[in-house]
Amino acid sequence: MSVRLIVSDVDGCISPEESCAWDGELFHTFAERCRRASSGESTLAPLTLCTGRPQPYVEVLMKLLDICFPAICESGAVIYRLDSNLSSFASSITTEMIQGLHRVRDYITAEILPAVPGLLYQFGKEAQMSLFSEDPSCFAAVIPKIHAFADTVPGLRLKISPSQFYLNIDLEGVTKGSAIRTLAEEFGLRREEMAGIGDTLGDLSIRESVGFFACPSNAVPALKEVADYISPFPDLRGVLDILDHPKMQRH
Repeated sequence: MSVRLIVSDVDGCISPEESCAWDGELFHTFAERCRRASSGESTLAPLTLCTGRPQPYVEVLMKLLDICFPAICESGAVIYRLDSNLSSFASSITTEMIQGLHRVRDYITAEILPAVPGLLYQFGKEAQMSLFSEDPSCFAAVIPKIHAFADTVPGLRLKISPSQFYLNIDLEGVTKGSAIRTLAEEFGLRREEMAGIGDTLGDLSIRESVGFFACPSNAVPALKEVADYISPFPDLRGVLDILDHPKMQRH
């Protein structure tokens, strides 16, 4: 069955996981391929983004890449539509959950960050939180403290999971995969008509929601075990290689 939509993570795939400059030549090549796919000028299926990054960051990338499908932000908590400039929470998110998340954020800011050198809060998110550290070994001590506080907040259930440099704090049940399934229902897409690209354990729910899944060489071992294709190249070079795979073409 022909693929009608490619869903890709950003950090560790389209961009380096590290805080460093992107390879401009590679990104230009990628942007041109995305633009041609969106306009129907190539056999490549159109691509959209599925990332933990906040909406303003995603909006810029969508404009650079000429992405027409809605994009998934904050690991499934927010869907953003460039054509209407509309951001919306996942349907399962309530006002009570958002208020509870704000209480957890205040706790982290007041109690956790001052006690852990180098641990930083990533600004700009509305329904998900991410903490950054160049030394992710600190996450092990932080996770139980956040869970313990969240348990005191009525109606709030969190899933806390580390990626390479980030500790992601999500509302339970809100995942990249659940957002992909929402988009699939809206656009009448079957699982077999979607392909996914990811690199960390947070992308397992992408794997579970698409018919074909690939990852760059820098992906974590557990994700490689469930991938249909593993590129021999890392990051964006790996994504460009993945886009050449026959499964990524619309026929």
